[in-house]
Amino acid sequence: MNRRTLLAVLLVATVAVGGAGVASAAGNNSTTATPVADGGHPVAVDGVLSVTGWEYEDGRMNVTLRASQYKSVTLAASAEANGRVAQAAYRQVVLQRGDTTTVSLPADRVDGAASVSVTTGACIASGSCPTIYSDDNTGPWLTGGSEVGWLGGAGVALASCFGIGWWTLRRGTEEPEVA
Repeated sequence: MNRRTLLAVLLVATVAVGGAGVASAAGNNSTTATPVADGGHPVAVDGVLSVTGWEYEDGRMNVTLRASQYKSVTLAASAEANGRVAQAAYRQVVLQRGDTTTVSLPADRVDGAASVSVTTGACIASGSCPTIYSDDNTGPWLTGGSEVGWLGGAGVALASCFGIGWWTLRRGTEEPEVA
C-alpha cells in the first residue's frame, strides 16, 4: 500500500468517524418547536399565564405559576419509559385572576434532567408550549449536546491518525519505500 492510498483511507476514515460522532450526539437531542427554558427566570406560556420559578428536589419538580386572568393549565412531568410505554404524572390546575401557585409533580430524570411541560388551550392553539427542565444534570456526562459528539468524533479521528501513523512507521518491512 503506497502513501497516497494510505492517506486517502485515513481521510475517509476521519470524515466517517467524525460524522458518526456528530450524528450520535444529534440523536440524543430531539429538536422541536417548543421553547425550552433552563433556569429560574420567568417564562411566558401565553398572554395570561407565566412560569415564575421552578426547582427539582427529591424526585419532584416544583413549578410556580402566575396568572393575570382566569386560566386552566395542565402540567405533565417527564417519565422513564418501561419498555415502550411511559406513565407520566399530570396535574390540571385552575388559577383565578392574580393567583400564584406552586404545583409539585413527581418527575423522573430522563437523560440526566427532569422536565415539566406546561400547556394551556392558547399555547396549544399557537403551536408552542414551554417545557421546563431541571438545572441539575446529574446523569452521565455523555448526555450533553452536539459538542459531545464533535469532541468524541474528533477524539476517535485523532486516535485513528496516530494509530495508522504508528502502524506505518512500525510495520517492520525491510524494503525501501518507492515513491
